[in-house]
Amino acid sequence: MPDFLPILLAAIVIFAVLLIVFGGGFVSVPSEHRYLPEDTSIEFGSFEVSYTASEINAANRSGEISNGLFNKNEERIGFIAMNPSEVSQSLIDLKISNTNSYGKMFISINGKEVYSDYPAVGETLISFDPSILQENNILEIRCESSGWRIWAPTIYDFSLNVKLGYTNRKSKSFVFEISDLEKQYMTNARIVAFGNRTGVGDLIVSVNTMVIASGVTTLYQDFSTSVLHAGNNTIEFYAEPNTSYHISTSQLILFFE
Repeated sequence: MPDFLPILLAAIVIFAVLLIVFGGGFVSVPSEHRYLPEDTSIEFGSFEVSYTASEINAANRSGEISNGLFNKNEERIGFIAMNPSEVSQSLIDLKISNTNSYGKMFISINGKEVYSDYPAVGETLISFDPSILQENNILEIRCESSGWRIWAPTIYDFSLNVKLGYTNRKSKSFVFEISDLEKQYMTNARIVAFGNRTGVGDLIVSVNTMVIASGVTTLYQDFSTSVLHAGNNTIEFYAEPNTSYHISTSQLILFFE
């Protein structure tokens, strides 16, 4: 027994040393690794955008209107508006060559009054809401009576043109998604677009209604990531007036750090 005691004590000491060295009461916590997203390219493919504008003379007429005790003359003019829902601007170019201005002139289109005033000799441009237009339209022009001036009626000698402006804007939009992680570590963004232009205007690109780039293709521009947010985002491509673009390829590139 006395011979065994030193061996037992030695074994206890060795066990304690091993426990301290390898166990030690310390818990090893693995270090945190940050897994960054890889740079991402979002492809939008090929498409066309355009913006065309044109103006036509839908009606023209010269004549005289009058209104008095013994004389009353009005004018009715029929005209056609092709594709009235596409009319973006509408006006009457009125020219007065002679008048005594005894009463007001009234102009109405399809029963809606668009003008009521005393036009002077010369030119008057009268804009009106194109929503009142139909495919077949009636313009009426008349004037007030000269009232107590029984010796002479109100008179307007006039010529007018009805001018309709058409605008056809064809844009292209896409929805893309950004994750919370991508938004957190995003450092830069770039728009790239290749294509052919017809006309003289720029290609405009907006993200979430904010313009981020404009220019002639090839378009290669960086922009602030502040316009982007986690979740769904909308990018839109469109052209300046009297210009069209055939985009062969386009992409949004996101960079992370």
